Amino acid sequence: MLRSGIRLRRYRVLALLACGVLVACGGGTPADTGQGGRGGQSGNGGPGSGGTSSGGATATAGDAGSVGSGGTGGSASGAAGSGTGGMAGAAAGGAGAAGRAGSGGSSAAGAAGTAAAGRGGNAGSAAGSGGHGGSNTGTAGVGGGAMPSAGCGVANPPASGRYTIDVSGTAREYIIKMPTGYDNRRPYRLIFAFHGAMYDAASVDSGGAPSPSGPYYGIEPLAGGSAIFVAGQALSGGWANTGGRDVAYVDAMITRLETQLCIDQSRIFATGFSFGAIMTIALGCAEADQFRAIAPMSGQVQGTCSGNTPIAYWASHGSNDTTITPAQGEMARDMFRTRNGCTMQTMPGDRAGCVDYKGCSAGHPLTWCSFTGTHMPPPYSGEAIWAFFSRF
Repeated sequence: MLRSGIRLRRYRVLALLACGVLVACGGGTPADTGQGGRGGQSGNGGPGSGGTSSGGATATAGDAGSVGSGGTGGSASGAAGSGTGGMAGAAAGGAGAAGRAGSGGSSAAGAAGTAAAGRGGNAGSAAGSGGHGGSNTGTAGVGGGAMPSAGCGVANPPASGRYTIDVSGTAREYIIKMPTGYDNRRPYRLIFAFHGAMYDAASVDSGGAPSPSGPYYGIEPLAGGSAIFVAGQALSGGWANTGGRDVAYVDAMITRLETQLCIDQSRIFATGFSFGAIMTIALGCAEADQFRAIAPMSGQVQGTCSGNTPIAYWASHGSNDTTITPAQGEMARDMFRTRNGCTMQTMPGDRAGCVDYKGCSAGHPLTWCSFTGTHMPPPYSGEAIWAFFSRF
């Protein structure tokens, strides 16, 4: 009996060992090795937050998830885009690498300046959360260093049309040409245009004679809505500026317009033809601290040219002009050349017959254009003058 019991227990132990070997050596099918979850997809531009990608199936020894790609920048719209950061993959076998930072959205450039770009997104964490986009906002179309007038933000601005202003008891008229889609929060250039003795403000505004290329001597069609235009009206057909009355008239218009409209006070310009050029030169002499640049066409100095403040100067003259001779135009040019500290050396300008003077003080270039013609604006007046004014 004793030996039989010992043998029975020995058989049971052997049976148990056999079962263990079967289990350990593949009695069942082993689980497949799972791969880790893929990296997160890129975050969309704009203010979306980064999502997270799901991990791979639970299994042994999964591969690490791939790196999430960076979020794209926000759309160009004046305000900076909020680029979201890349989403990180999170696999059960091994965590995905952190997503890369989303790139900052860039905002649109204005007619006058560039809005600040959004900051880059912060890097996604190992858990896969998206980066946060930048929050800087710029105002579209405002040039760097703009000096907004008191009229910025004022409601009910004047519409395009004819207006009257009192100047020391004398009623004076002018015409305004407002840009389409005027924004009372955006500082605009202010451009005055003066007519010749045989013409009037209406001809300047309409683009009739003697303009070769449209309203305001062809400048307004090229401005792209970035400027407010004013056509001044002389007394008795001429800009005699007796007792300084015409300069006072321009000052009165500027004072009024700066309270009614959003104007960049550092970007006020003047142009004119013939007697209007004489008026333009008078403003360059007396009001160089008020005007950024002037562009007289077929003009001369009337009387004396007071002051010595430099001013950006562009001028043209027909080579066969007998009304105001080229020599008279050159005399005016040379006065401003001296003011601006330019040398007598020149280099070719942006079109045939035009030269740029060298050595001028910073911000006060001087361009002289001579063309084959009589007493008339040059055929390229709009293109050349706008190219000059838009440099500032």
